[in-house]
Amino acid sequence: MGTAESIFFWSYVAAGPFAWVVFAYLISVGRERMTKLRNAKAGLPESPPRVSILVPAKDEGSHIRTCIDRVMQQDYPSFDVIAINDRSIDDTGRVLDEMAVGWGSFSPSPTSQNGGDEPHPVMRVVHIDHLPEGWLGKCHALYKGTEHAAGEWFFFVDSDVKLQPDALSKLVAYAVDRKADALSITTTVETEFFIERLMLPLLAASWATMFAADQTNEDSQPDRAVANGQVFLIRAEAYRKVNGHEAVKDRIVEDVELMRTLKKAAFKTRFLAGRHLASTRMHTHLRQMFHGWARIFAGTARGSVWPMVLTIAFLIVCVLSVYVAGAWWLAGGAWWWGVAAGAHLVLMTVQLGLIWFWTGNSPLYALLAPISVPIEIAILGFSIRKAVSGRIEWRGSQLSLRETA
Repeated sequence: MGTAESIFFWSYVAAGPFAWVVFAYLISVGRERMTKLRNAKAGLPESPPRVSILVPAKDEGSHIRTCIDRVMQQDYPSFDVIAINDRSIDDTGRVLDEMAVGWGSFSPSPTSQNGGDEPHPVMRVVHIDHLPEGWLGKCHALYKGTEHAAGEWFFFVDSDVKLQPDALSKLVAYAVDRKADALSITTTVETEFFIERLMLPLLAASWATMFAADQTNEDSQPDRAVANGQVFLIRAEAYRKVNGHEAVKDRIVEDVELMRTLKKAAFKTRFLAGRHLASTRMHTHLRQMFHGWARIFAGTARGSVWPMVLTIAFLIVCVLSVYVAGAWWLAGGAWWWGVAAGAHLVLMTVQLGLIWFWTGNSPLYALLAPISVPIEIAILGFSIRKAVSGRIEWRGSQLSLRETA
């Protein structure tokens, strides 16, 4: 092996197989920090705190019933529901009003353990017909919802989330036992079409890695925190002390910024894996993915391009390089190139397969990295463009990133 080839070879080994060994170790450490909820043994206290569940909905008439029905089926003994109809132009408001009538306040509880006449969870609908200047819609809807909430805890649930019956009980039990003030979870990523299965698990895992999601659980890192606003439990006292959604009223990733605000105020935050407790259907086609993930990536980065730039570099150097090395070996390169490329491919495919598995999807999609990785690079490039321009398009609105950073 000549000097030049030796330099190229060992540089490839460092950036390929060795990098994935290090990455596997870091993933295992981060995963250990985030999987404590599944194995938690804590039960609810003898007198569980009352929880107000808040569900914002804008033009969700087609599936809001499913979400609310799942919310009402919670086995938690003490909760009320506040559904916020945020300026919907479809039949969301009518559907919610009908459901509120159907879920009476004093009928026997379907979750009662003793068949007694325990009061059924109250459902209230708040209708919002305008958006004040300086606010983003979801922030305003949730803030107005909390004005009607009397619970000791607020449980924010997006209208496209499907909760398991024990979700709230598990989350409150864990939060109370660990004395956490805010708890958010990842969910199962529901997928139907090929492009969803191919891209969403990889994009979600990239976001969690880029922004060190597991560091949310490290109390010694006050500047590192993220959240998933789809499922977000917060102690009401902590929420009000940081001014809740008013403090992040113009942030395009209000969930992340709210968790960061809470952690900087010395409240105890936790972000855990919770796919056994909830599932969510996200973006269904590529255009939604480009704009949706540009909002998430650029917003979480607060307009900085460096997290996206470094991720693109990783994908090119540590992922796509395996195909270059393999092609070089097949074209007549020395045997050691084949060994290194083979080790690289196995290590990388196993780790990527776990990403799909952990999100509730087939790990076989890891074999399609030559397709999914270039698409992700394109989405990251689009995110960089949006971060530089400072303008994000989402759900028909133009949002300013610079003003909200």
